[in-house]
Amino acid sequence: MKINPEDIRSAQFIDTYFPIVDGVVQVVDNYAKIMNRQTYACVVTPKPLHKEYDDGKLSYDVYRTSSLKMPVAEYSIPAPRFDRNVRDFLREKQVDILHAHSPFYEGTFAASFAKKLGVPLVATFHSKYYDDVINITGSKAIARIVTNKIVRFYRSADCVWSVSQGAADTLRSYGYTGVIRIMPNGTSFEQPDNCEQLKKRVAEEYSIPQDKKVLLFVGHLIKHKNLMLILDTFRMLNDMSDEYRLVIVGDGYDEKEIKDYAKKLNFSEGFVRFIGKIVKRDTLLGVYLNADLLFFPSVYDTSGLVVREAAAMGVPSLLTEGSNAAEAVVKNKTGFIAAENKVAMFREIVRIFETEGLAKRVGAGAKREIARTWEEIIPEVREAYAEIIEKYDFDRKKN
Repeated sequence: MKINPEDIRSAQFIDTYFPIVDGVVQVVDNYAKIMNRQTYACVVTPKPLHKEYDDGKLSYDVYRTSSLKMPVAEYSIPAPRFDRNVRDFLREKQVDILHAHSPFYEGTFAASFAKKLGVPLVATFHSKYYDDVINITGSKAIARIVTNKIVRFYRSADCVWSVSQGAADTLRSYGYTGVIRIMPNGTSFEQPDNCEQLKKRVAEEYSIPQDKKVLLFVGHLIKHKNLMLILDTFRMLNDMSDEYRLVIVGDGYDEKEIKDYAKKLNFSEGFVRFIGKIVKRDTLLGVYLNADLLFFPSVYDTSGLVVREAAAMGVPSLLTEGSNAAEAVVKNKTGFIAAENKVAMFREIVRIFETEGLAKRVGAGAKREIARTWEEIIPEVREAYAEIIEKYDFDRKKN
């Protein structure tokens, strides 16, 4: 039977959610928010441990599953399997498909419960989990055990998605051999009507100079995102000219080490500024509007939502050659690409700004070509859901 994509009722599963905000949280929020406008969509996620969040502010249902507090540490782990009410909730909502955005607690619960509900499970591969485990434990053996478990999870799904071709290649490098569909991310950023006013307000609030070439990094402050490379590159720029400034937005578990490294490099005063995490959407828009170039050399990110956010503001990005984030751009047309070393990055930055009008032309190309909105992406998600459900129903009847 032909499925109408706009009638599909879905549930999104994720291990961490608001008040925590990261790229995957933004993906799930936009999936649920936009799909819920036409039919039912909800999010299943654990209760936050340290800070409550008012889910009533959201336009869709959020079911918070129970968590288990560990007796010897100040943290908890999701425990959806021990929560009978979530099962009743999902049955009552008559969802047609479950979508897991994590291969761990909520994802494995979704995999087992999808079978009980008799609905398909789609699972998206979002992150380089092997790198995450290495960073946390320092053990390749543990990382291999975890990635083997991750591969078993994705094998259990009816359909596997990734956010980029590079992410798909990463999952295959873990040992997954099945079909992977690329479902790209979008952006919810659009240039506001009060661009100049917002730009001026944020420039004053964060002391962003208007007469310098401003490069911007936005993201978690973790070494995997090549923050040390950014700082090394800017040390070279600082030696050459007073025309450049670097603004770093975000926080993270390597923040102290990164800031200590910046101090060690002894930049001129005001050359590099850490302005912390920005939660307010309009403030972040204003920061992008004050930037001339997004400097995002991360080889860790599987997609790079910030590249699309910057593009929506007409700001081009400088990315690492061969990185997943660089998949989104065409060199010198919708973005810039350089080798993963400070000399190559330095030379590319100098070239960009010594070539009159180049940054603005490429920024315009990025805005035109890669700043696809979530409103454009979600119909593709719905169509894919319909295909998955139809195949699932056909296979069940055949068997």
